[in-house]
Amino acid sequence: MKFNLKIAYNTFFTTLLFTFTVSAQYYQTNGDGMEITSYRPFEEVTDYANFIECTATSPGTKNACFTSKLQEFFNENLKMPKDSISQNFNGKVYFNFFTDPKGELESSEIYSRPETKFIEKKIGLVLKKLPKLKVVQLKNTAVSTGYVLYAKFTPEKNIRLKVIDIKVSKENLKEEEKKEAGEGDVSFQIVEDAPIFPGCEDMAKSTWRSCFQNKLNKHIVKNFNYPEEAKELGIEGRINIMFVIDKDGSVKNIRTRGPHPLFELEGRRIFAKLPRMIPGKVKGKPVRVPFSIPITFKSY
Repeated sequence: MKFNLKIAYNTFFTTLLFTFTVSAQYYQTNGDGMEITSYRPFEEVTDYANFIECTATSPGTKNACFTSKLQEFFNENLKMPKDSISQNFNGKVYFNFFTDPKGELESSEIYSRPETKFIEKKIGLVLKKLPKLKVVQLKNTAVSTGYVLYAKFTPEKNIRLKVIDIKVSKENLKEEEKKEAGEGDVSFQIVEDAPIFPGCEDMAKSTWRSCFQNKLNKHIVKNFNYPEEAKELGIEGRINIMFVIDKDGSVKNIRTRGPHPLFELEGRRIFAKLPRMIPGKVKGKPVRVPFSIPITFKSY
């Protein structure tokens, strides 16, 4: 089977559209069907809202405590209906929840599917019982944390949870701090010296932008995997990937928005593999260059 991958480069002043056809490659799963990806949220995000009882400071111990407490909370509060369909259900339900700057539940969303309707409402009710979490602070300002998970249901076994993404919101940071974070950002289309993708260094300056785009296209196609589960569920959709090439040429602040976490994780995984660039410059001084790139996942 093949898939159609559409990529558009959005800057402040232009949109360029490219279309590729790529062969699908799939993630592996371990013995119980828990999906394996190269993205490790607790390695990418080390500060997040946690249970009050989790006082350890080392990343591994914090992760283990959060996961254990959340697992325990769900198995205590989520009881499967007694009918035969529910008792024999073998599958996953994807969902997310966000805590506010006080550590209390702010919102939640279930990625609904017809075959999981019977349990989705119960997950929502369990989330409403979530205890107040210990908030995380950035620059002495409490911020909200979002978690994307799936619950794995297996007949006659406890529910297993897996956190597949963590999103720490900076929306409530002070305005001057947000301004400082974006200070010096210059659009790819107007920056005096565009960032240089490795392999484009010896080309004429006039070709740096086109070379960058070509190299980025090849990187995406080379590393693209259409998630197997998305294929099985018949999921299609478009995600937006935002990132910054920083003043030192590193790729930072990779963020995604999309209709399903499977696609968001795939997009973030691809862009996390980008190499260090030669940074963009204005009057010889390095500047931050932001990007927003929509990618459409479509099977045919």
